[in-house]
Amino acid sequence: MAVAAVPFRAGSTSFLPRLFALSPSMSSPFRSTLASRSLISSRSVRIASLFAHRLAAATPLLPAISLSLPSLPSLLGDIWESILRAVPKKKTSHSKKRSRQMAGKALKDVNSLCKCPACGRTKRMHHMCPYCLETIRDMMKKRL
Repeated sequence: MAVAAVPFRAGSTSFLPRLFALSPSMSSPFRSTLASRSLISSRSVRIASLFAHRLAAATPLLPAISLSLPSLPSLLGDIWESILRAVPKKKTSHSKKRSRQMAGKALKDVNSLCKCPACGRTKRMHHMCPYCLETIRDMMKKRL
């Protein structure tokens, strides 16, 4: 069975419980069993235990870091208040919804205009002149 070596970082606090448990005062069979269970090689255990003793000696010299966090109920209370304020008091009517949907869709200006060659009135490019089309329809109705 191969045992993987886990590198030790001096600033890592997640290994501290394991390192104090793996101190040299333990008997070697127990230490090797514990090391094989936690997938740490014996050399890494020795190096880690040396760092643990040095870190334990330096711990009283380091200033204690204290964070002042707000209490959980007051934090949840503030969040709950903002959630309650975000809810509308009444259902939005159909006409309000439709006017909101149609509000931002203004008609675009038509730039592609030209004069009809037959009657001279303004028409859209690549489209038939509506006035000439009306006269053609009237002529067709009279024929039938």
